[in-house]
Amino acid sequence: MTDALSGISGLERGLLSDQIYDLVKSMIKSSQLAPGEQLVESQLARRLRVSQAPVRDALKQLAHEGLVTHVRHQGNFVTKHSDEEAQQAKQARVALEALAGRLACGRLTAETRARLEEVIVAMHGTVDAQDLPAFRELDFGFHRAVIEASGNTYLPRMWDIIEPSLRSMHLLGDPEFTGDWHQVADWHRSLLDVLDGGDADAASALFEAHAAGTLLDADGDVAPGGAGSTAAG
Repeated sequence: MTDALSGISGLERGLLSDQIYDLVKSMIKSSQLAPGEQLVESQLARRLRVSQAPVRDALKQLAHEGLVTHVRHQGNFVTKHSDEEAQQAKQARVALEALAGRLACGRLTAETRARLEEVIVAMHGTVDAQDLPAFRELDFGFHRAVIEASGNTYLPRMWDIIEPSLRSMHLLGDPEFTGDWHQVADWHRSLLDVLDGGDADAASALFEAHAAGTLLDADGDVAPGGAGSTAAG
């Protein structure tokens, strides 16, 4: 198992299974735990200085959400995804973002809007610094914030289920994308503007196009990352 847990000094008092769940989930989402990596209960318990029972409970919850796969007689593994599953994750993202765009349209609080503005500015900064991993985190943060702004408490849970798949399969922030990352940041400016416009149908359509990779540039051509690819953002 990875050494990523070696720096963890221990957990605070409280419901240990919840804390372990949050920790492992965060490490899967950040790719600190790689797809296919085995999660050994005894090793996790020893590193976190807890008994195996809360570790087992946390892994069961993660398996229920699809982030961990339990293989009988072999143990628990960070879930790996096939090409078919990648396509399914993409389809799920398109539907989820279209709905989130519709529900969030005209509902942004001043705090959320300021947060999204800051994310876009920071995106441009990471492009200048050629820091793609930071850009990628900002990209995920932007979309997560819109999901939360929808006001539907189920949508963030659904996003949590598909986000590890989006990350592991580079369905956002693909390192092999060779287009203009400043343009990708500007796409997010367009998304923010449509949320302010008050036209829920337009917001849903633009978020759907963005997630599906079918945004058009000013000349009417498919934008970089388009033609069915969501890799750019």
